[in-house]
Amino acid sequence: MEKELTRLIIEEEKCIGCGICVVVCDENRMNEEVIYGKGGRYKDELVLKVEEGKAKLVDAKKCKRAFEPPDFCRACVDHCPTGAMDLV
Repeated sequence: MEKELTRLIIEEEKCIGCGICVVVCDENRMNEEVIYGKGGRYKDELVLKVEEGKAKLVDAKKCKRAFEPPDFCRACVDHCPTGAMDLV
């Protein structure tokens, strides 16, 4: 369902868990911990976070691409250094 909402694909084998996608996500940047590069706390509601060394889409409904009407955002895709994120 997340892929249908956001059109975002994360290729885990390419992901190095750097967390750049977490920090550049506009919706995540509303969280002060993320702004300062700490990655958010355990119970924080984020769009993306790094879990077990891989980027994960935590809450697709919070992604700008899932809004009604959708916002064409490419921040995570454009900043991924390994090309692990793509839009379909």
